[in-house]
Amino acid sequence: MAREIATHTPRAAGRESPLLRRYEALIEEHFRDRWPVAAYAGELAVSPTHLNRVVRQATGGPASALITDRVLREARRMLIYTNLTAAEIAYALGFNDPAHFSRVFARGTGLPPREFRRRIERNP
Repeated sequence: MAREIATHTPRAAGRESPLLRRYEALIEEHFRDRWPVAAYAGELAVSPTHLNRVVRQATGGPASALITDRVLREARRMLIYTNLTAAEIAYALGFNDPAHFSRVFARGTGLPPREFRRRIERNP
């Protein structure tokens, strides 16, 4: 049986879910606070399982992926448009450990923050 690969891209019908829209708005408001999925679910008055089900149906990925995607988007923006160090960006994004931020960034983008910035500076 073939396994579907999660791409975290929107699926037309699922993006119309009011719960998903509210979840995305909460992520936008709190992504720097490093809330776990359970905290978002509690704020939305649903179970983490239900939130994951709705998000997976809409995007093909887990609810946590939307949080990580938003954090990585902000990290990339900060690496490109600011002179902050990776450690300063880590703390600004709510990480307690810059090394953990670097691992999350590298896992999500394929490059550690320093190399990402270096490549951007070489190829504007």
